[in-house]
Amino acid sequence: MFPMTPEITSRIPVRGLIILRNFQFLFLFVLLYSCSVDTDILKEPNQNIVGETNITSMVYKGIFATRNSKFRGVFELRLPRGKGDLLEVNDNVTGKITLQTGEVFKAHAERLVQKSSDFKLIFGSKDLTFTFDLDENNNPLITDVVFQGQSAAIIAAQETEDSPVTPVTGTYVCTNCQDQNSAINGIELNNDERTFNMLLTTADGNTNITIQALVGILVDTQLFVNESCTSNGDYTFCVIKSGENLTKEPITWTGVHRFTAEGSNSVECSSISGIFNYSSSDFGSIKGEFKSDKSCPNKTYFVSPTGNDANTGISPQDAWKSISKINSIDLKPGDAVLFEGNNSYNGNLYLNDQDGNNSANPIRIASYGTGRATINAGSSYGIYAYNTSGIIIDNLIIAGNGINTNSNSGIQFYNDLAGDIKLDFIEITNTEVYGFKNFGIAIGAWSKNSGFSNVLIENNKVHDILDVGISSYGEFSSIKTGYAHSNITVRNCEVYNIIGYSKNSHSGDGIVLSDVQTSTIEHCTVYDSGSGNTHCGGPVGIWYWDADQVTIQFSEAYNISSGTGCDGGGFDLDGGVTNGIMQYNYSHDNDGSGFLAGQFGGSRPMQNIVIRYNISENDAGTNGGSLNLFNGQNSLSMKDIYVYNNTFYLSEQASNTNSAVIKYTLWKPVSNNMNFYNNILFAKNGANLIDIPNGYAGNFAGNLYYTSGIFKINYNGTTYNSLTTFRETGNEIFENLPVGYQGLPMLTSPGNGGIIGFDNKLSSLNAYKLKADSPALNAGINLSFDRGTRDFYGSNLIQTSLNDIGAYEKM
Repeated sequence: MFPMTPEITSRIPVRGLIILRNFQFLFLFVLLYSCSVDTDILKEPNQNIVGETNITSMVYKGIFATRNSKFRGVFELRLPRGKGDLLEVNDNVTGKITLQTGEVFKAHAERLVQKSSDFKLIFGSKDLTFTFDLDENNNPLITDVVFQGQSAAIIAAQETEDSPVTPVTGTYVCTNCQDQNSAINGIELNNDERTFNMLLTTADGNTNITIQALVGILVDTQLFVNESCTSNGDYTFCVIKSGENLTKEPITWTGVHRFTAEGSNSVECSSISGIFNYSSSDFGSIKGEFKSDKSCPNKTYFVSPTGNDANTGISPQDAWKSISKINSIDLKPGDAVLFEGNNSYNGNLYLNDQDGNNSANPIRIASYGTGRATINAGSSYGIYAYNTSGIIIDNLIIAGNGINTNSNSGIQFYNDLAGDIKLDFIEITNTEVYGFKNFGIAIGAWSKNSGFSNVLIENNKVHDILDVGISSYGEFSSIKTGYAHSNITVRNCEVYNIIGYSKNSHSGDGIVLSDVQTSTIEHCTVYDSGSGNTHCGGPVGIWYWDADQVTIQFSEAYNISSGTGCDGGGFDLDGGVTNGIMQYNYSHDNDGSGFLAGQFGGSRPMQNIVIRYNISENDAGTNGGSLNLFNGQNSLSMKDIYVYNNTFYLSEQASNTNSAVIKYTLWKPVSNNMNFYNNILFAKNGANLIDIPNGYAGNFAGNLYYTSGIFKINYNGTTYNSLTTFRETGNEIFENLPVGYQGLPMLTSPGNGGIIGFDNKLSSLNAYKLKADSPALNAGINLSFDRGTRDFYGSNLIQTSLNDIGAYEKM
């Protein structure tokens, strides 16, 4: 969020705000260049130069930042006699910066440098020095900026009555830079907080914006404000989106401009908040979100064990005491409910359509003070939100009274509005949920395609739940079009001890999302779940079904049990998934398959599935294979499956003597464009390499096959005991030449990957890197389609014909 300083808010146009052009995303230190000092004429204070003067005062305002985001702020320079002050040293001319903390630092004009018709003023003090100049268009140039010994940068513009200048200070955080493996101008891409200042200059109804950012490159785009601004209470909200017709590349930006409504008695204020996505051909997608130094005030209610429900609730000293008091009021957009940390509160928080329901100005439920507050839900739900959104739940503990006594869910959002209505914006972050029967966290709906959009579930710990850890669901129909939910992200979540029980359906799932379009599950760890399942068809650690445009990545799943049923796998794209990707995941020591793709009967068609750069170790303990495909419908309902550059290690166990590295389930034919390229198939202790029944088919090319026992591929009703004989099926032939390899892949330490664990980097899994003499090096076939930008370990892929086999691309 970016506040506009209150003293100049009134100058920002409120109505018809078609603004924000020429968006420039700058690398801060490009501005930190050195200038040689011209010494033709060097004047000390109070020495005059005769020349043209302008007695009209001039004001310059700007933004200031150092490499350390701690030091950022606004800049102001006043020339009381206009350009005349540039022609002589006047110690009354002062430039100052005001940090976001309120501290003020000043520098006075100390020296004047004149060369021909050019003039520069040198400003200095013990904390701040800079050089001030004007370019040929009379725009300010501020160079050689040093603040408390640190190089810094100032960007400024002249303010006039017709063109007010609004300096806006703030920060941004890159939300996906842990996936990057590069640096920009020497600064590593990571998720640290960085400076993001804005300078707005308005003229003729248009607004120019300069962005001063710590990481970025020069990018131009255009922004405009959605015409449909709305007012609610004291504030007006306008949605800002990027680009001409929202298509301008390479940076897209979405935000909200919030300001005091006309006629309001509240203190004047204005803020901008937003998110960006910068698509670079060199660095991939860089996503981030803005956070303001200041913002418009909202009404915050405090709850404390020492409070009293007869109080106002609007300060910690006058707090309320109970959850029931919160349930008795309607929370307006922008309101917050804060529970005093390190304390417990008995009850169930209920939110309905009178609470929040404004995505531009969400309400917030969180803790304050030290530690996290606990909502003791007993046998009921913890937080239940019915037909509402625009809600942030953060930094709480939601506790039920146990999986055998509770009868509800920890956090439940539910929409049953008629008319295919998607309620916008939910964030559930930094929260622990445990002790419930149904769901830890659920995003649910049951009215055709009504549901929720723009949901973030991040940095949560969900454990000791009976049925499902984290879930989305809707009203299922195999013939409907569209989906209940859109844009759900589950990130950095730890899910474990999801026990499962007998319910005539899969139970004990870690993270399972359905009826959703455009969704990602990433950087999550699911383990020790499913032991109470009795159904054959689930559970799985992390999976989607009935979904479109979905991705599972950078996650680990292990010790998933099938209970007394079946499955118990690591990762799955299941019935009705289209345009799905599983990549950069680690599955190990699960009862079922490491990676599963399949169609259950009655689902929508499945197509365009990609499984790439994953690692499976010792999965299929009781059923399935390292990779398993199944189909419960006609052969046309499942097509276009691409499995490439994975590393599969399987040691057969006594409880699954039918295991295979790649296995098709005998059900209904699986044969429509099933492709397996550049994978390592490593079988031990009697496990088969491939098991594909008669009447089923696959396309194999460029794979490496190794078994410590008898080489065995069961394909289409025939057993093959060598790669050479397997080629008789037409497989492992590419561009009319034999491909693939039979032999030891020379991995670093296969079978010894073990547990990586939550919040640890999967790239530390060294067991499946290729040794220098591995036959997998440069031995893969050339894949003509887009195979992504990186391998399992984060190395950039070489876009040539010299592809390695497996999940590791050796640099």
